Amino acid sequence: MNGIVNAHKAEFDAEPEVVVEVPQVTTFLGAFADFCKGYSLMSTNTQGLRVAVSRRPDQMVIAFNSTSKERKKFQLTGIRAKREDRWASVIKGLCQLLIASGFRLPSGFNLTIKGQSAVADPPALSAALASGLVVAFNELFSFGIEPNNLVRYAYSVNKYTDKYKSRLRDLITIFTAEQGKMMLFDLETCAHKTFDYPFRKGGKTGSWFIDCSLPADELSSEVSLFRENAEAAFSMLRSMLPEKEKVRELTHKDIVQNYPRIPEDYKRIIRFILEDSAAALKCYDYLLSGDAVSIGKILTYEQRNISTLAELTSPEVDWLVKRGSETDGVNGVTEISVGITGTLVALVDEANLEEYKTQLKEYERIFGFKPVVREYIPSGAIKVIDKDEYPSV
Repeated sequence: MNGIVNAHKAEFDAEPEVVVEVPQVTTFLGAFADFCKGYSLMSTNTQGLRVAVSRRPDQMVIAFNSTSKERKKFQLTGIRAKREDRWASVIKGLCQLLIASGFRLPSGFNLTIKGQSAVADPPALSAALASGLVVAFNELFSFGIEPNNLVRYAYSVNKYTDKYKSRLRDLITIFTAEQGKMMLFDLETCAHKTFDYPFRKGGKTGSWFIDCSLPADELSSEVSLFRENAEAAFSMLRSMLPEKEKVRELTHKDIVQNYPRIPEDYKRIIRFILEDSAAALKCYDYLLSGDAVSIGKILTYEQRNISTLAELTSPEVDWLVKRGSETDGVNGVTEISVGITGTLVALVDEANLEEYKTQLKEYERIFGFKPVVREYIPSGAIKVIDKDEYPSV
């Protein structure tokens, strides 16, 4: 049964009273730059999360993840954290936060979530779920929370959960993104610049997502382990850093010459993240001028680092990247962060697009997964939608 409305009706035998569309956060470059308080290029796309809510006649909360087919339930009275909560810790946390802030939840509710972000990694899922819920509650219960405070409430849910913590930059992107525009974040202050994304279908060069269609948890444990090691590596580096020197301004040469006591594995992680951040800042200038060739070179170098320094790749991803490098008119291909592993972005000249798509047909025969190619057009911000606006999603 298609659609968030149909999924909610099938599960609860009730029409949703509020439906919220939460866009999927896309980190073009700088996915790990938060560790060095560096730079990230961000936008949204339409694949994210749909949230549907209807009130209940009691104090029970029942949540249905229609994408993963998981169900969670708890009572609004006496909310307690449990080990098995997982993504439901975000729901419990928001309820606790609102009650502690003086808002009254007059009844329990039925909740359905559906979409790619419903099976994303914990930071991406929690950002999408907290954002969608706070907007839905504000609409459903007439809380009157001002738009500029919704981000604050969504971020404050982090106090009530452990693993499922969201990133502030993701939340800001969800609430402020504009159609057709990208954002450069300075992660030291979370200040950001918004600018036009230059590559559109019909122009000389377009940009395309390639979804490898891998299982949702493919590489997820490796990404989690990488983040743990990155936290340890940068904690060690900061403990040795002279006062007032910024981590993001260090080079690989600085690390090698001045910090010999840092283990080699940590040095490799630090190098990857510093270069990831620097690539975002450098790419910003090329995006302003629409220089596809220079951006393509940055993407190619980024993918090499992902493979050799971060080691966050797979045979399927490597094959798709290699096919891109062998095809005329493909300026560059790299893995991109949307909260789910196995998503690539490719800058492709319009004249060579069909040839590239033909190359990708071999992927399904070799690996057994059908790649999905869709245009990458930055979308807008979170919004309450008409229940019939996206009947097939």
